[in-house]
Amino acid sequence: MKKLISLLTVIVFASAMNIVFGQANDSEVVTINVKMESTMFLNLSTTPIMFDFTSIEDYNNGVAAADKNASNITSGSVVSTSNWSLSVVAQSNMMHSDGLNEITTDNVGVKVNFTGTNKVKNYAKNNPLALETTETVLLGRQGNQSNAGDEDDNSFVIYWEMGTGNGNMQSESLMEQDFKKGSYNMDVAFVLTEVI
Repeated sequence: MKKLISLLTVIVFASAMNIVFGQANDSEVVTINVKMESTMFLNLSTTPIMFDFTSIEDYNNGVAAADKNASNITSGSVVSTSNWSLSVVAQSNMMHSDGLNEITTDNVGVKVNFTGTNKVKNYAKNNPLALETTETVLLGRQGNQSNAGDEDDNSFVIYWEMGTGNGNMQSESLMEQDFKKGSYNMDVAFVLTEVI
């Protein structure tokens, strides 16, 4: 009987050990992949800019949006998940309707009033930057501060001027340059670029 009790004790003990230490174990690994792509949108009012030169004063002093013609402004904003810079580039010189005569791009300039809540580097804040046929940066990242955000964070107003000689614009007045009278046109592109 002692053998039977010993045998039963061993069986019960072995069964208990199997329950405690012999539980099945299995595991799986799940890989998490994240792809964070940049999303960037430039919103600009695209109302054509129109400079009307109708007096000697206009030809000598130029016309700026803040002066005579407050309608020569362009409102804009940037919505971006990454840091950005905004540049401007004239597609060509201003071409007369005759297709022969031109006005150089540096007779037109822009100033920018940044109205968003982000901190940005404004290269055209105090003095206008003349248009060029290569990209000119208007707004960019301020040091290592992020300028990613929505339109409330990144809104601005561009003030156009022509013939004022301000900033790095052509210093000779339009009167001195003596361009052929008539209508001139040029296209200007704004380029939004991710800054890494």
